[in-house]
Amino acid sequence: MSSLPVPSLRVASVPLRSCRGEAAQNAARIGEWLALAAREEIGFAVFPETCLAGYGSLAKLHRDELESLAETLDGPTLAAVAGAVEDTGVAAGVGLIERAPDGRLFNSYVVCMPGGVRHCHRKLHAFEHRRIGSGDRFTVFDTVWGVRIGVLIGGDTYLIENVRMTALMGATLLVAPHRSYATQRGGGRAMQPVSAQQWAHRPSSVGVPGRAEKAGVGSTAGLPMGHDATDWLRAWIPARAADNGMFAVLSDGMDSVDGDAAPGAGMIVDPCGAILAEGAGAQGAIVAASLDPGLVGTSAGQQWLKARRPDLYAPLGQAELQTAGFEPRGVSSRGSIALSFAQVRRR
Repeated sequence: MSSLPVPSLRVASVPLRSCRGEAAQNAARIGEWLALAAREEIGFAVFPETCLAGYGSLAKLHRDELESLAETLDGPTLAAVAGAVEDTGVAAGVGLIERAPDGRLFNSYVVCMPGGVRHCHRKLHAFEHRRIGSGDRFTVFDTVWGVRIGVLIGGDTYLIENVRMTALMGATLLVAPHRSYATQRGGGRAMQPVSAQQWAHRPSSVGVPGRAEKAGVGSTAGLPMGHDATDWLRAWIPARAADNGMFAVLSDGMDSVDGDAAPGAGMIVDPCGAILAEGAGAQGAIVAASLDPGLVGTSAGQQWLKARRPDLYAPLGQAELQTAGFEPRGVSSRGSIALSFAQVRRR
């Protein structure tokens, strides 16, 4: 990295409303947002996961339907986005269904930089459709702004190890495009699937009582329900940023229910976990903030990264940790009784 002064970076999260099967129109909308971002002196705009292909569940699409949404990295839609980047001078991160040269399909995210440089990340945990493969590497790269960007798509960021690996590769700005799933009118959301196998063997009690019935099982089949994604994302993004001493930008696209438009969400977090800006993706709104790279080196997360003890973490590389039958030395479970605790505050 150069020691010369670098331009400051103002970033934006743009929770784009994207329509299925309208790639050219979606790219045109991105161009309009980039023009607006340029007027607000934004250097980098982050759009949601699969924003070019459009939102909506992919799980039940036939092969030809899925293929019709896919595009190569040198295809016309990305070319249109890259052209808008050149015209406005604003870098853009956009999501698409990528058709690789060998015909395989991936849920990918491409950061288009002014000057024609592109960086592509393939989602590491892709369970949207049986024909969409998972990526096999992390994506981290330098920029002219003096920040090193790492990209993780949707459920990639659910696993703490993925974010930590990105940080260990030197990322100081996590780009986290996401796509929540609508489950009911009024804004209810479900998280992305983590594993099709795990979901198939889930306990029958998984989920929020009554939500599946209100939404209709067909609208959320294969999706873990849990807490509302909006609340969970607000807690998760700041925690990931603080743990690793990095900035984070979330851009969450939102599916619709029965044709009703549902807003996405945007959030920008500093390396100490403080939310710099957030919003619900209202029409014409950009969630934006300026980044101070000096906060990275002084953050607690970066200090603790230096204090790591990798020799203790070897078991993390094992496929399964053998915990069955574990019993701490000097402690016996025989004759044990159930305990409950309460915390009482004295006046």
